[in-house]
Amino acid sequence: MQNSELCLIIRSTGQKGEDGHVSVTFGQLFETYVTISNKVVGILLRARKHGLVHFEGEMLWQGKDDDVVITLLE
Repeated sequence: MQNSELCLIIRSTGQKGEDGHVSVTFGQLFETYVTISNKVVGILLRARKHGLVHFEGEMLWQGKDDDVVITLLE
């Protein structure tokens, strides 16, 4: 999986906010993405490094961080 596929999944499962950015919670994204790739956290970290997504915290953990909002920036 690549960043572009991650962005497509966020666009298709998330909701557009008042600021025009599409957001999804980590729990929603994990449940959708885990069937495609078990490397979702690593891909999210790379996507954030490239300025494609934003989320709070250094790392995301299944269960603990399910309510963390991931915002698509592109």
